[in-house]
Amino acid sequence: MSNKTIQNNNNYDNTWLIVQNDLKDDLKSIIWNSWVKPLVFINYSNFILTIQTPSELVKNRIDNQYYDKIFFRAKRLFIGLNKIKFTVQTGKKNFQILNKTMPIEKNQTLSSISFTDNASKILNKNYTFENFIVDKSNELAYFSAKRLVQEFNVDYNPFFIYGNVGIGKTHLLNAIAWNIQKNNNKKFIYISAERFMYQFIKSLKMNETLRFKDQFRSIDILMIDDLQFIGGKKSTQEEFFHLLNDLIDNKKQVIITADKSPSNIKNLDYKIRSRLSGGLVVDILPTTFELRKKIIRNKVSTKNVNLEKDIITFLAENIFNSVRELEGALNKIMLYSDITNLNLNLASAKTILADYLNKSHKKITIKDIQLEVSKYYNLQFHELCSKNRSRHISKPRHIAMFLSKQLTDASYPEIGKLFGGKDHATVIHGVNKIKFLIETDRKVKQDLDNITLILKED
Repeated sequence: MSNKTIQNNNNYDNTWLIVQNDLKDDLKSIIWNSWVKPLVFINYSNFILTIQTPSELVKNRIDNQYYDKIFFRAKRLFIGLNKIKFTVQTGKKNFQILNKTMPIEKNQTLSSISFTDNASKILNKNYTFENFIVDKSNELAYFSAKRLVQEFNVDYNPFFIYGNVGIGKTHLLNAIAWNIQKNNNKKFIYISAERFMYQFIKSLKMNETLRFKDQFRSIDILMIDDLQFIGGKKSTQEEFFHLLNDLIDNKKQVIITADKSPSNIKNLDYKIRSRLSGGLVVDILPTTFELRKKIIRNKVSTKNVNLEKDIITFLAENIFNSVRELEGALNKIMLYSDITNLNLNLASAKTILADYLNKSHKKITIKDIQLEVSKYYNLQFHELCSKNRSRHISKPRHIAMFLSKQLTDASYPEIGKLFGGKDHATVIHGVNKIKFLIETDRKVKQDLDNITLILKED
């Protein structure tokens, strides 16, 4: 990142290019390319930085999700910056800015641009079926994915995998793609939801929406990762819905991942929810202790590294938010051992992983639990503490009480007091009800695991 402060007014355009480049350190490349790269400097006066966006969709996404990151970087270079104002390009300038932000190859016309060529994500060579560690928490998704690539049965269409971040959804998508490449002659595209939106916006800017639709409908298999990112994007959702219908109706396979089930994705159009729910929907549950141990042993075996049993157990017990985080912690330990040429013991492992452990042992309060449960079930905070006994409120209330007992040191009377003055018998009843449902209702178990992981994240 550059620390140089540029004060010459004539250089503000270059200053903005430096800000854009600095933002590469803060954002994933697909996000930077989709949302930051197209932004164009317009003016800096009266301590207000004016930046132009190519569409209303981009403007809203930048304002809602990336404003703080952009402001932080820009403030270091634009002296006295108080505010960033995002505008939408209009009129004749559209084509000029298009050429500036999205250059076209020599001798290439707008109508020749492909929205599917080079849109697929690069496959990770390690993400294969052979390298996927199977356990009770993920076996349904794993075996469903393997059966799908053998049959491409319409009963599996669409095939929808959901679960928390970093527990294997993307691994399975890659494994499916590798299998298709090896054993089929089918044309497929594997794309993130962010990239799909970017391609759609690109087609709008170029007046190429018909070509966009035709190209995506020409494939045999569409795989989209992290569908939750199109939630609330009305125009993108509309196009996606029609594409989804066309592909399924024409016996083309659709495979999708998201962090929640179709019915729980925030601001997802009900028509899309219904269509997605009509196929095969499977979940990957949070990792178990035994699965985490299997993953660690597999990793150290592959790397031919010796790791003491107590370190493996310690890692499996304490790094539980995601497989990615677990692998990151393991990589850090192995790198340290390789650099120092020392055999690690448990004490040194704890020291090396202090940052991971602090994150994993975040202190959780009853208010944290109430806020997260309210958000998860789309309720108002006060409803959890009300006397309303309708099922759509009482069940989340009982879940919040159960988690309060599990994740805090509060007594039953203390919990009841913070839930609108409920007595301890009411809290005990609610906690016991959830204990029973954990054994009989897979959805309740999934919700509990999801909320717990969210609460334990920073």
